Order: sequence, then C-alpha cells, then structure tokens
Amino acid sequence: MLPILFTIGNVPFYSHHVFFVLGILSGLAWLMVEARRRHWKKEEVIPITLAAFVGGVIGARLSIIFFDGPNVLPVVWNWFSLFDPRLGPGSILGAVAGAYAAGYVASRAIGKKECTCDAFAPAMALATCIGRIGDYLAAEDGLGKPTHLPWGVVVPGTDYAVHPEPLYDAAFSLIWFGILLALRDHPKMQDGNLLKLGIAGYAFARFFLEFARNNLVVAFGLTGQQYACILMLLAVAAYYARQWQLSRRGTAEA
Repeated sequence: MLPILFTIGNVPFYSHHVFFVLGILSGLAWLMVEARRRHWKKEEVIPITLAAFVGGVIGARLSIIFFDGPNVLPVVWNWFSLFDPRLGPGSILGAVAGAYAAGYVASRAIGKKECTCDAFAPAMALATCIGRIGDYLAAEDGLGKPTHLPWGVVVPGTDYAVHPEPLYDAAFSLIWFGILLALRDHPKMQDGNLLKLGIAGYAFARFFLEFARNNLVVAFGLTGQQYACILMLLAVAAYYARQWQLSRRGTAEA
C-alpha cells in the first residue's frame, strides 16, 4: 500500500486524491477527443459537461445517505465541504446517476434534441479505471473481504489477506473501455445507446464485484450499492422495452 504517493516540501500528495484527479482529467481529455471526432459543437459540449460534472459530484455525495444510512447526514448536508476532496467524492454509482440526470437536463435546456452523449461512455470507463488504482494504493475501505486466493493482499494493520477489489474494478473498467471503443461507431450504438450500454455494463459488473467489497449489507444479503445496480439495470431495460413497444406500434400503424 502507498497512501502517500509523494511529498513536495511538507505537503503530502495522497494516492487516492492524485489518481482521482488523474481519472477525472483523463476522462475529460478523452471526452474532448470523442466530442471533436463526433463533431460535437463546443457550445453544446461545455454546458452539458459542466452540468454532468456538478450533477455527478452532488449525486456521489447524496447517494452516501442511501448506502450508509442517516448517520452520515452531518457530512453530506455540509454543503460548504461538498467539493472538499478530503471528505471523499462519494459513490461512483451516485455520480453516474447524478451526471446522467444533470447532463440530460442541460441538453434539453440548451435545446439540443438529438443525443451525442455517447462520447461520455468510454470516458467514464477510463476515468473509473484510473481512479480505482488510487483506491487500491490507499487501501480504501480495507480493499475487500478476506480471501484465501493466491492474489489476496495483506492490508497494513491486519494479519490476513483480502480481495484487492479496486484492482478487479480497474481491470473490468479497462476491458470495458476497450469494448466501448470497439462499439462506438456501430449503427445501433448511437443516439445515447452506447452510454446506456456503458452504464448497464458497469452496473452489471459492479453488482457481482460488491460480493468482494466491505460495504454495508442492507437486506437479503445485498448491499445498497447492489440495489442501486439493480435499479440502474431495470431503468435501462424499461427504456428499451418502451422503445421496442413504440417501434412495434409504428410498424403496425404503417
């Protein structure tokens, strides 16, 4: 483990914070590349991206209430510390939901009807991959549950090995990044479909990764994060079910 990545003078630079910032910057850089490749006008990409960022930060913090219970309210409702990285950004699942909602509202506010939000899909996967490396180096939340697998990691202060779950998450996100890149120009992966696939894919993987994490079990052996994943998958499924019904109705009327 390497919680402090390096020190300049007397100022420590924590692994979690450094890789979190690197993840955000890398995701934004890739978003700009994709937006330019897709000929997304800057008058559209800037307000939608800013809205998605703010919505993601707020969603990440507010979702902690759902995952950890009302005992975290004093921290969450301290709006003056909302952007204070020392308190942690919150949950990535809440960030995804908040960013999606805010980006949608912003796109409608500027009068953009067609969706070019697919540029966000690979950017989110890349940012998640890099950010999880910092989680591993910082041994965030004790990394994971105890394991006897040969790749288990002993966290300082313990005498047993645990799952290096952030590395599982990072590995999946990297593979998912490559898959999303391969699909980004597919005719059926346009108009928001790539973004929905990106969100659904991560939610599906995260549901199973939760079994190796140390998050609070809410009910029936599942964590709040797992219930959030289920809700995300149901939302995407409901969207496509509705699209299928509209398509069938249009075909019948034709």
